[in-house]
Amino acid sequence: MTGWRCTRLTRGGPDGPFHSHSYYDVPVFDATGRRIVAHRMSFAGRQPTPEDTIEIGLIDADRPDSWQPIGESRAWSWQQGPLAQWLGGGPRVVWNDREGPDFVARIHDTETGETRTLGRTVYGVDPAGTTGFSLDMGRLNAVRPGYGYPGGPDGTALPRYPDDDGVWRVDLETGRARLVLSLRRAARLVRPRLGMRARLRHGLAGYTYWFNHVKVAPDGRRFTVKLRWRKIGGPWNESMGVSLTCGADGDDPRLLADATSHVIWRDPEHLYFWRRGAVEVFRDEAAGGRKVGTIAPDLIDANVHIRHLDANARHFVLDTPYREEIDLLTLDTRTGTHRRIATFPGHVPRRGPFRCDLHPCPSPDGRRIVVTSLRDGGRQIYLLEATEDGDAAAAGRAG
Repeated sequence: MTGWRCTRLTRGGPDGPFHSHSYYDVPVFDATGRRIVAHRMSFAGRQPTPEDTIEIGLIDADRPDSWQPIGESRAWSWQQGPLAQWLGGGPRVVWNDREGPDFVARIHDTETGETRTLGRTVYGVDPAGTTGFSLDMGRLNAVRPGYGYPGGPDGTALPRYPDDDGVWRVDLETGRARLVLSLRRAARLVRPRLGMRARLRHGLAGYTYWFNHVKVAPDGRRFTVKLRWRKIGGPWNESMGVSLTCGADGDDPRLLADATSHVIWRDPEHLYFWRRGAVEVFRDEAAGGRKVGTIAPDLIDANVHIRHLDANARHFVLDTPYREEIDLLTLDTRTGTHRRIATFPGHVPRRGPFRCDLHPCPSPDGRRIVVTSLRDGGRQIYLLEATEDGDAAAAGRAG
């Protein structure tokens, strides 16, 4: 496990406090790769309620135990936190919160200390940090608990595919929001492209549709989002959904692929994701997504959290989730070689709503990786930092 150094950045006892960063696909590092935005919880092992408050704070990656609180939130989940992330690399941070019955977003300027409020949540952000994309996190929690925020409507009260809700584009300066892709429009795009049996099931089962995982392309021109469906109270699995792409203004929606998981933009034209036993690379095209490759098929045989470390997407970091002992690996696709850079034991439970995934998230230069682990008895944040030898140094220089 040479080439990377592991440091625990936060501390807490068996009864807390606990620390975590938000989801692995949002920028939790600032542009310098030194400051990390994260959150602190006082309990574990149960779902949050609308009254449970967490603390939002900053960590100096060069100074363990340097927690600096900057705000609070009552809108968060175990898997994605409050989606706290940097805007355009800094100095502003955005996270989601609650005001009365409404979900909102806070934008905090770390230089001035000022915080202002937006009337909608923020999920994904464009690279410039000027535009956010918002989903109904109450609806998400009603149909997929553990990813949205509690305190919204009951699932049985939801319209199945409304035309006045979906993906909203939010101007992060003015707060103005505009619906750019409704659930009804997305469902009507997808259903005719399904097989005959699938179309019949959609018609007879009375599925309720929802969006999750909005991610903006590196050039800011398009976003991808998952459209999923289930019968309220019935079973659900990964095959009950598709990934779409769409122009940032709502133009040119496209079907990317079905049964996708952990979708990431590689560049403005390509995305990669777990699908049917492999991590596949697809090209985003007007006629629909087209498979153009597979990443490390001899290595990756289970769903993973995977991110590229360099602009050319030659080096990757990935985990081995849903195990009691989780490995963190780096992968060099030029040589086909991989290296275990850390192991994190103690991940109990392995699955379920209270599991702790590593969610490896790299710094902009790929030389630092932040993870959240149960290795020392409770959720805490760890930093993997590349040293100057071997593949780690190469990963930092690539691109």
